[in-house]
Amino acid sequence: MARAYILMTAMPPTTGHLQLIQFAQLLADDGVSVIVCTQPHEPLATERVAALRAAVAHHGLADVTIEHLHKTLEQDPAAPGFWDMWRELMLGFGITPSDIVVASEMYGQHLAEVSGAQFFPYDVGRDLNHAKATPVRNDPLSNFDDILPEFQPQLRTTVTVFGAESTGKTTLSRQLARELGGHWLFEYARPYLETTVNEITPRSMTAIWKGQAALQHQVDNLPAKPYVIQDTDLYSTVGYWQFPHWQKQLGACPAGLITDAAALKSDLYIVTKSNIPFEPDPLRYGGDVREGSDDYWLDICEQYELPYIVLETNDPAKRLRQATQAVRKVARQKAQRIAYDRHGL
Repeated sequence: MARAYILMTAMPPTTGHLQLIQFAQLLADDGVSVIVCTQPHEPLATERVAALRAAVAHHGLADVTIEHLHKTLEQDPAAPGFWDMWRELMLGFGITPSDIVVASEMYGQHLAEVSGAQFFPYDVGRDLNHAKATPVRNDPLSNFDDILPEFQPQLRTTVTVFGAESTGKTTLSRQLARELGGHWLFEYARPYLETTVNEITPRSMTAIWKGQAALQHQVDNLPAKPYVIQDTDLYSTVGYWQFPHWQKQLGACPAGLITDAAALKSDLYIVTKSNIPFEPDPLRYGGDVREGSDDYWLDICEQYELPYIVLETNDPAKRLRQATQAVRKVARQKAQRIAYDRHGL
């Protein structure tokens, strides 16, 4: 009976890491131990492990165990005692001479040798899957498809266009999604109210809350894209629920809604100002005026500590250009979370 052992840093976890695990499972008849080696000063250590565990569960790999080795270790294979250290570590994880080491890097050969196990290389030339962690770290936005889907939310940039009604949010969010090649998420309230009962009650607002939350979660089931641009999000629902003139019919904003909004908070809120003509709409209840002022929505941003910018211009081309620049800046900052050069193992 042979158990397969895989050593990886998975920074970040890629589709290649998952395929390596799947290949090892096909080889082994006693399960697979994946040892994810992270160090205390490295970014996203627990998130990497959680993503791999989620991927293993998602693909039904019941006989695969993800171990987390989180400690400061020597990284230079040429350092004295380096391979003795790894022999002791592998023995501690239970490796025996009847077991195998599977790797896409040639360090696996030496690891198997010092552990007394047999080495099985897999796709060393990246002929089956070109994904490698180093290029992904260097440019995660261009290599987003290579990132393990369960880890993609860590690097995806989510943006909400925010503010009063009839300020061009839908137009701008659509344009921004096209410009960035991202997913565009519509406002769930619109199709809900158009296809059910067009009224504001605790029942309808709760349905909008639940539908909007599900829609924002649905992004994880869509094809991989590094950007999600939302016409609105749950903080808009919070804002509408908190309208003073709606309090009599709605009551206090539910704590659960605020909790859900926080859990799905965007990386950036782009606030459009009320400096374009108001367009009446059957789903706008303020008659021929906006129900919420710019200051009201900015207060929502401040109250819930949302990261936001305000577009002062009403020129469509300038709005799009300023919004695009702001989103790309946030995306670059987010990508820096894994811009870390790890040498050796």
